Amino acid sequence: MNSNPILDHAKQVQALQVRLAELAMQVPMPPEAAPDRHHIGYQEFGLAFHHALSIVSLVNHHETELAASAFALVRPMYETLQRGWWFTLCASDAQAARLIDDDAFVGGSLTQVAAAIDVQPPFQNTEFFSRFAQEEWNLYHSFTHGGRAALAVYGHRPNLDPDFDPGTIVALLDNAARMSAVAALGMCWVCGHYEPARVDPIYRQVVAIAPDLDLARPSPPAAGT
Repeated sequence: MNSNPILDHAKQVQALQVRLAELAMQVPMPPEAAPDRHHIGYQEFGLAFHHALSIVSLVNHHETELAASAFALVRPMYETLQRGWWFTLCASDAQAARLIDDDAFVGGSLTQVAAAIDVQPPFQNTEFFSRFAQEEWNLYHSFTHGGRAALAVYGHRPNLDPDFDPGTIVALLDNAARMSAVAALGMCWVCGHYEPARVDPIYRQVVAIAPDLDLARPSPPAAGT
């Protein structure tokens, strides 16, 4: 039986996500008395993780047939993940209240939010969010809103079968794997404030299996920091 490189890679990424999910499920929710910014961050991380799962699931079950929908999920996955870290590391109580009361995000543009996060542990000196290439971002944005890059994939006659570069699909899967890990780390980071002895071993396990991460701090913050 011939091997399918895209499907094989999707299955590998899905197996990693299953392991990350098992670890994330061991992380307790923030206590009710925790500030709203921590509750929001924790919930944003969960949402981002589910977007990442959906991206890989679409490729795993449909290969390239529904890959456009997988690409369209990258932007909400990334923005949700970025907001989760911003609320966790940067937001004030008043800024969290604006989201709760008015559904208003006041962190600024994607570039401003990325810059604010990337000077905080565990991202300092990594430019993790800031280095997201504009060209790559434009590609994902195009699939979310039906732009030129997305339409080009469907411009092949006599039918509308999508024509994707396999390397682009592999890069998409790798991105989803990486963001899954960063979402799981976010859950650990939030709850490490409250139950460090319970969360720190989980955090270290996530770091150990996370793909292509080089974060500055090996463990979540101690209570009170």
